[in-house]
Amino acid sequence: MQPDDLDTLKTLARVITVAACASVSAGLLTYLFRMRHRSGGLMGTSALLCIFVLAIAVGAIGRLVPGSTDSGIFILLETVTAVVAFVVGVAVWPMIPRLIGQPTRQEANQATSLLMEGQSANKRLIDQLSDLNRDLETRVAGRTAELETVRHRFEMALEGSDISILELDDQLLFTWVYNPPRPLTHADVLGRHPGDLLPPAEAAEFVSIGKRVLTGSAAERFEISFMLGGRQRWFEGFVEPVTVNGKVTGILTAAIDVSRYKEHEREMRDILRELTHRSKNLLAVVQGIARQSAEGCPEADGFLAPFGGRLLALSAAHELLVQNGWRGILLNEVVTRAWADVEHTAGIRVELDGPQVLLGPDIAQNVMLGAHELVTAAAAADFPPERVVVSWALMPDGAFRLDWRMLGASSIELSNFGQRLLRTVLPVVLGGEVTALGMSEAGFAYGLRGRIGPQLQLAQRSA
Repeated sequence: MQPDDLDTLKTLARVITVAACASVSAGLLTYLFRMRHRSGGLMGTSALLCIFVLAIAVGAIGRLVPGSTDSGIFILLETVTAVVAFVVGVAVWPMIPRLIGQPTRQEANQATSLLMEGQSANKRLIDQLSDLNRDLETRVAGRTAELETVRHRFEMALEGSDISILELDDQLLFTWVYNPPRPLTHADVLGRHPGDLLPPAEAAEFVSIGKRVLTGSAAERFEISFMLGGRQRWFEGFVEPVTVNGKVTGILTAAIDVSRYKEHEREMRDILRELTHRSKNLLAVVQGIARQSAEGCPEADGFLAPFGGRLLALSAAHELLVQNGWRGILLNEVVTRAWADVEHTAGIRVELDGPQVLLGPDIAQNVMLGAHELVTAAAAADFPPERVVVSWALMPDGAFRLDWRMLGASSIELSNFGQRLLRTVLPVVLGGEVTALGMSEAGFAYGLRGRIGPQLQLAQRSA
């Protein structure tokens, strides 16, 4: 190959190098221009490569100019481009780790695939959560509807009743009320203290109950009466603690207006008193008829006195039953009343010993008549007893025992009526038997054994 051909080839290679450097620089500048507002990428590396390529291009262009090898300017230019290229070559090395850390296309595709799978899994999870949310909303809506139904029934029940529900805080101020007692309204109650609504005595009692419930956390019942709406009103109810996170924050009160029942009870007491009065009048009429019928019959004189006493004993039983609301009479009341209604018994010392036994209405009258016969016999004795001991007990086996002993009496005589009553009638009504009836060395004794039942029981069990 001739020297001219080599020069031509050298020139062509330099031209191609300049064109390649220009193309690469244009591409890098285009990349830098389009990435100027975007973060990430290879901006620094691209800028250094662009400078490096431009330096090579400038050096190649300088060598294309004729006589450049002998010109000082071109030699200086080539030196500068060589220094720039060297600096760029050195500056590239710190960027190598970052370049190595950049994902390859395959790695980017794998990451994209994983992201798409994760997105699909997230979509499925979102769908499941949406289904669960819809199911939960359906359940909540159902429960809400049930609660609304219960609340509506609760409101209807309270609206048609005499029950008021009130809540008080730990300072005993009313904070919530439903169905307040007429004519009170919510505005009359909310934010008020019991002392603002109740008389002093009733307010003090209610406040005392409220403080005990706040302190002891145990529910209590109450009964109060006061003027409301121009008439006397009675309320019964209970107070229980309101607990939040294990701490008592207030009390809840249910007050039931029982005024009509109290008024009915009072009317019944009035009716019973009137009935007792009329019964006494009727017994007095019967006694009067008996006296009038006995006039002109000397043999009837021995009949009238005991007959009248028995009528009075029956009347006393009715009176005690009315006083106790016809629930029954305590046995000690029967015995005490029998001794009080018979004359000539003031000098006899009577001792009672036994628990509070309640006699039902069905047997109280018979026991009163039996006690009257025993007391009458004691009063009529030539030598009345010095001491009378009446004792009774409820046995563990369900039996009832009564002992009536008249000590110091030489002779006690019972009438035929009294004998039959004590020996036959009382054992039948008490479901038992007579264990003693007559005189002994110590005096007169009457013993009876019966059964505990609805008509004979401890007083505290009868409530």
